[in-house]
Amino acid sequence: MNQWLSRILWLAALIGFGVGLYGLYQRFALGHAAANYGSYVPWGLWIAAYVTFIGASAGALAMAAIIFAVRAEAYYPVARIAVLVALAAFATAMLNVWLDLGHPFRFWKLLLQTSFSSVMGWMAWFYSIYGLLLIVGLWLTRSGKIPPLMQRFAGLVLLFAVAFAGAEGALFGVVGARAVWESGLTPILFLIEGALFGAGLVAAASFLVGKLSGDIASRLGQVMLWLLASLVVVEWAEFSTGLFAAVPAKSETLQTIVTGEYWWVFWIFHVGLGVVLPGLFLLFGRMKPLPTAAAGLFIGSMGLASKLNLVIPALAQEELTGLSQAFTGPGLTFSYFPSSMEWLVLVWTVSFAVLIFLAGSSLLHIARNAEVA
Repeated sequence: MNQWLSRILWLAALIGFGVGLYGLYQRFALGHAAANYGSYVPWGLWIAAYVTFIGASAGALAMAAIIFAVRAEAYYPVARIAVLVALAAFATAMLNVWLDLGHPFRFWKLLLQTSFSSVMGWMAWFYSIYGLLLIVGLWLTRSGKIPPLMQRFAGLVLLFAVAFAGAEGALFGVVGARAVWESGLTPILFLIEGALFGAGLVAAASFLVGKLSGDIASRLGQVMLWLLASLVVVEWAEFSTGLFAAVPAKSETLQTIVTGEYWWVFWIFHVGLGVVLPGLFLLFGRMKPLPTAAAGLFIGSMGLASKLNLVIPALAQEELTGLSQAFTGPGLTFSYFPSSMEWLVLVWTVSFAVLIFLAGSSLLHIARNAEVA
């Protein structure tokens, strides 16, 4: 790992972790009173971050599983990086959704009192199994060698990662009360975005530890370019049909996304910085390491904008005309922008993820070449 870059990241992550602790203190001292979500918009920044990082984690693990399954030994170092990225992203996702709970310390009820008729009930167990897979995977490769066990069962891990990401999409896709979520394309969109965000973060992390060589950069760049193209096609299909059909419950939400108060989240952060700019880096950077890593960093970091557009606009619509005027009070508003406490907590969780990666790459000697056991 480049020493000066490593020191800058360590410093930035430690500062972010320290600053974010104040937001964490506010979360537990004031509860949800310091947040700007409420009764009408009950999910906010943290849920969007949770969905973003869960998808990225599944995408990174799927990449590692494919490399192990086809026994592409030249890419084993990248596979180890991908497993560590998956663990860091997963930990951050779980922290965000845990802090969003009304009673965070009752999370164990999701496991011991699970309703198996609920998709969320199934996901609680998926999370536990998934976390164990990540920890075991890192433990098995701690010496820098890839045991035959990982190669033999990599196909099953890949299937689990795909099912995991697809089920996460189904959490939204089966909500009939929100027309913009209820769609057969929603699980597909989650799979594409998860693979894209995961590949982007792995590319940036591989460059950080000096493992993004010319051939690896070219392959990762091609993967990200195809995933970007797939994302554009699916989003175009979803937006064009939804707007053309003009079913109010869906078309009004889509119009809010593209022309509403926070139009810039979609056009600048998602389309501009998350799709167009990385696409240009990949097309005109000749798939070289630096442009590929830059594209991956923009893709991974701008993923939050995409999920904010998924979560917030669907909730910020009046289910009954005039509802916003019929009842007024704290939390009874359809307008939402994250509070300073919410941003600070996000800074803390993201800094925590960076620290996990930096510490893990050092302790597990990620920069070292992986060998077959």
